[in-house]
Amino acid sequence: MKLKDLLPKEKNILLMLIWRLSMVYLLFSVQRILFYLFNRSYFPEMPFNHLVELLISGLKFDLTALLYVNSLFILLMLIPSRIKYRSGFKKSLKILFLGTNALALATNLVDIVYFRYILRRTDFSIFSEFKNESNLWKIVLVGFAQYWYLVLIFVGMLLFLAWIYSDHRENIPKRSNVLFYSLSAGTLVLFAGLTVAGIRGGFTGTTRPITISNAIEKVHKPIESAIVLNTPFSIIRTISAKTFEMVEFFDEKEAESIYTPIHEGYPAGGFKPMNIVVLILESFTKEAIGALNKDLEGGHYKGYTPFLDSLIQVSYTWQYSFANGVKSIDAIPSVVAGVPSLVQPFVLSRYSLNEMEGLAATLKKKGYDTGFFHGAPNGSMGFDAITNMLSIPKYFGQNEYGRKEDSDGFWGIPDELFLEYCANNFDQLKEPFLASVFTLSSHHPYVLPKKYEQTFKGGPNPLYKCIEYSDYSLREFFRMASGKPWYKNTLFVLTADHSLPSSDHKEYISTTGLFSIPVIFHHPDSELIGMDPTLMQQIDIFPTVLGYLKYDAPYFAFGNDRFHPDNQPFVVNYVNGYYQFMEGDYLLQSDGKNLLAAYRFKEDAKYEKNLAATGDTVVEGHFKRFKAFLQQYNNRMVENRLTIKK
Repeated sequence: MKLKDLLPKEKNILLMLIWRLSMVYLLFSVQRILFYLFNRSYFPEMPFNHLVELLISGLKFDLTALLYVNSLFILLMLIPSRIKYRSGFKKSLKILFLGTNALALATNLVDIVYFRYILRRTDFSIFSEFKNESNLWKIVLVGFAQYWYLVLIFVGMLLFLAWIYSDHRENIPKRSNVLFYSLSAGTLVLFAGLTVAGIRGGFTGTTRPITISNAIEKVHKPIESAIVLNTPFSIIRTISAKTFEMVEFFDEKEAESIYTPIHEGYPAGGFKPMNIVVLILESFTKEAIGALNKDLEGGHYKGYTPFLDSLIQVSYTWQYSFANGVKSIDAIPSVVAGVPSLVQPFVLSRYSLNEMEGLAATLKKKGYDTGFFHGAPNGSMGFDAITNMLSIPKYFGQNEYGRKEDSDGFWGIPDELFLEYCANNFDQLKEPFLASVFTLSSHHPYVLPKKYEQTFKGGPNPLYKCIEYSDYSLREFFRMASGKPWYKNTLFVLTADHSLPSSDHKEYISTTGLFSIPVIFHHPDSELIGMDPTLMQQIDIFPTVLGYLKYDAPYFAFGNDRFHPDNQPFVVNYVNGYYQFMEGDYLLQSDGKNLLAAYRFKEDAKYEKNLAATGDTVVEGHFKRFKAFLQQYNNRMVENRLTIKK
């Protein structure tokens, strides 16, 4: 049987509408299967029956997305007027059908690749995230070349839709006007009702419109919800998403007693003014660092960061250190202000307008001068706006660097050149100073300066050659910095903006591995040396820096001072509709209300023994602390209480 034999034989406009929508629905399912096949390393050891369950669960999300995308087309196809049979009108409908569905199919295919960088389906925040990128078109073109097979799949799907559209098959029905308009209006009303029900996810009056959080109903792990969802749905449902809701697990005093973001500081008079340099390394996943993976590959793993390996030997580092987000724009508020991005990127939410201080504003009270250094074109990623929001008055970008001819042609000035610029220009800041640097060379499309193309070979992941180059650039930066008069009175903090998971080692394909990054504190010629076996996260950096300086006044931060003897280390992040909360050696997963899973992540690396329903009192204690944290986080965001009120 040929495909054309499946086409409706009757030239009835309703049958043609159903046929066309059915074919788009089929393509959505095909794309979900492709999404899984191309990313199956992120879903290891998944039973086939569970995969089928997830694929079936995704059908209702596909239906909702299909109806959202085609709502105008459906309306115009069923409009009670004979104009819909005119040639010009039908051609316009064909363009509308192909255009809107091509866009939807394209976003799904793009996420086959982009998922690997953010570990979830793309949502509406992507438009704000990249709106300031002047070189985005170049990156897109490189992506087209690099993933040409996905381009071919897209073209094939578009040609298929154009072929099945058969825009001249509808007959003009030979009915009286009364009968024609009555039937047309009835069909429109019926189809409109079915469309609304499909978009809401059900027919009953109590059914709430399905959202991204509904995707967790059948998953075993948070990351699996990416199989259930589709990208058009994720984008549409987050256009006007409300980020936070007030919660009240405890009365306010009890919540404060369990967890508080208010830090009292150290005794007065003990403050040690010294320079602070925070280096946020693009995509420096912990997996790439040999010194933090001594047991990997039977103890033979070397990694790709020989300089960082040597620096770690004379620095203070944490064995279990994590990012609080999955995007570059998540990192700056986390690292510099102690504010994690949960549910949505903080800087893209309306709560980013809240009053807040952070490291720069806090140290300004002690006379610090502050600057932010990023080698991309000014305005890239909105970093200039973010740093301004965080009270960082001086911004050093590609404009200040001056030599645009040094740009890599994609993101900006290569790390070696820009870190040299940083080392030579920190003296533009008056001591004591706080300088934050965000590197960029270890970013897709992973382009090395030509003179190093044969020097750094990397490994199975193309990122690794750029990490090798950036690691070399850091070596040169520290070599130059060591000759500066400010060097010995400087605390260096090195971390990553986010992890970049790969399938090289199964140890990192987990809900802990997906967020694993380095956090390194280095003070030249000091006794700040050691490997801490406890937990560390990005939002701990701000209070821990103040702890090292013995800051002697109250301040606000959601993280912990990891040098304070009374701290209770924890880690919090959010992915695919789940909150993750780590404390001690437990990993908890919650939808924000209920405890869904709990594991001893150090001894149960595959998360096979769920302790959520066992009545474990230790688990219950950790979940109580998570709820206190979430109450403080949500309510303070909504009520604009991110500072200490005088």
